[in-house]
Amino acid sequence: MKHHARKNRPFLWVRVAAFLTAAVLMLSAASCGSGNTDKESSLKEISVEELDTSLTDFLTRFTDWYNVEDSDKVFYDSRKAWDGQTNVLRWVIANGPCVDWSLYPFDQPQEVYDQKKPDPRNWAEQFGGSYMMFDGEGADWITTHIFNAAEKDIASMRQQGEEKQWFYFDDGKYYVPIGGVGDPLTEYTFTAAQSDGTVFSVEYRSDFYNGDISEYHASYRAEAERRTIDGKDYWTLIQMEQLSDEK
Repeated sequence: MKHHARKNRPFLWVRVAAFLTAAVLMLSAASCGSGNTDKESSLKEISVEELDTSLTDFLTRFTDWYNVEDSDKVFYDSRKAWDGQTNVLRWVIANGPCVDWSLYPFDQPQEVYDQKKPDPRNWAEQFGGSYMMFDGEGADWITTHIFNAAEKDIASMRQQGEEKQWFYFDDGKYYVPIGGVGDPLTEYTFTAAQSDGTVFSVEYRSDFYNGDISEYHASYRAEAERRTIDGKDYWTLIQMEQLSDEK
């Protein structure tokens, strides 16, 4: 019996070691999971009255002007900027940009209505020759720093923009033909907010008015982060989703 016990002892230690290893892995996984939970739970309820107007202005402007290709609902996820639908670059340099360019340290967009100064590829001819020029470095910076898209996604966004003839890049500038753009007759109400002091999760609704009558409303949730970039504070968008819509 002792002989067999000594013979089986190495296998016993292997089993013990395997058990201990599995236990360590389980504890590590639990620790990682609790870390994520702690991060999520660090967002505390705050009053919507505490929200900075610069944040609400940032979100409402984005919601007014950003759209998703071939979709009735609005959604943005900075981690999926490459997917061919969330081409945020298109809306950074749109006729009605989804951000206020005056907040950023770059040349402001220029509108050109002089038919003697056509855009380099003459795309704007069908729009009466009118177009907008956007600083290329600024547009790329806003796309990557404010909307958290990866720099490698810029090339695919440019390609898609040219293929669909939304815009094109030429000699350091983006060119966008000017079409008809109307003011969004929308009012926004912020209904709930959570924050850890830097990251803000905000819920809000929009009401589209025709005169004094609300014809359409939708609700949204957005996650934004206050971030210092090159010594200045900016709001950046992590993700935003439309929760519902009604007519």
